[in-house]
Amino acid sequence: MGFSLNTLKLFREEKEDTMRKLLLLCILVFIASILFLACGGGGGGGSSSSGGGGTSASGKVALYATDDMSNYHQVISTINKVQIVNTGTGATCDVLTSPVTLDLTNLSSVLQLLNIASCPSGPYNRIHVEFSKSVTVTDNADKTAPCSFASYKNEHNQPNTLQCSGNICSLDINGAVNVLANQNNKLALDFRLKDFEVNNLTGPNNCTVTMKVSPLTASEMDDKTKNEGYKEAISGGISNLDTTAKTFVITKHDKTFTVDYSGITTQQNIDQLLQFAQDKNLKVQVKVSSMDLDTGTIKASAVYVKIEGAIKQGTLNTTNKTFTLTFASNEITVDYSSAEVEGALADNVKVEVKLMGVQGTKFLASNVEVEMEMGEGMED
Repeated sequence: MGFSLNTLKLFREEKEDTMRKLLLLCILVFIASILFLACGGGGGGGSSSSGGGGTSASGKVALYATDDMSNYHQVISTINKVQIVNTGTGATCDVLTSPVTLDLTNLSSVLQLLNIASCPSGPYNRIHVEFSKSVTVTDNADKTAPCSFASYKNEHNQPNTLQCSGNICSLDINGAVNVLANQNNKLALDFRLKDFEVNNLTGPNNCTVTMKVSPLTASEMDDKTKNEGYKEAISGGISNLDTTAKTFVITKHDKTFTVDYSGITTQQNIDQLLQFAQDKNLKVQVKVSSMDLDTGTIKASAVYVKIEGAIKQGTLNTTNKTFTLTFASNEITVDYSSAEVEGALADNVKVEVKLMGVQGTKFLASNVEVEMEMGEGMED
């Protein structure tokens, strides 16, 4: 029995309708796969994130620390870990995992680079900070004591209890960190020493500290550099000094930067000072005029060499403002006539000296700070 013309027509229309539906389905599957890839789906693990379930494009996060002027001579603290968190997705990224010991009072008007990490792109809304519970505090009258962090102040300046286990404490700070893919992103921890509260520094009971720390976004950091005179800075060991090209390499953890110091004209015999730092494996602090995180290059506005040692017995001359500094079986003559002196200088006292130049046989200091033992190996 044959098909009628109407039957054949209906069959052809149903076939065409089926083809259209199949074509539409293919288009929808293709679009979904594109959107899935664009949102970071697919196989493989993220860099240092967790909770994301896959790879995504990443960006660099540069972590800094800073402070304003304070009423303390020293506040020495150790930061163990800094992590950014997306509380909605559970994604995390570690931006600092190597402990860093800082004298927070030295961060005034400085944005000190602590580390650079690669993080999966995306929004983060929480900053998790872990630090040592112990903190050494010295006031401006040089009264000092080992203290413990006991609480912290939130955004509304209300005290909160720290989460502590043994000698490690942690806190979580609300703050938006939007990591853009294939870009450099900045984040700073602003330690508000003016808002710190220290109890029983010289009393019979244990000394306790209430801390205040807030995040700064990249735009807030730019505002501090442009309008408040803040300078970015980086500290580390140096190598590959070229006194002709006026360059050297500074190493920060596992990152290296090539520093151009040709623009520095006010520091005496800076080549000799840097050669001394390289030969003696001393830490150098670079004040940054400009920094390119992509190329790893820095133009320096100032360079300082930092030494920890002791004032040799019988060499302190308070008239000429000089003393002999002993360190690692070495001795140098330090001229502190133009230096800011923090603490009482005396024979055999341990000090950290920040050198800014050389004049004849004397090393010129910009800062001399009397230290406690906990100050050894400080980052800033």
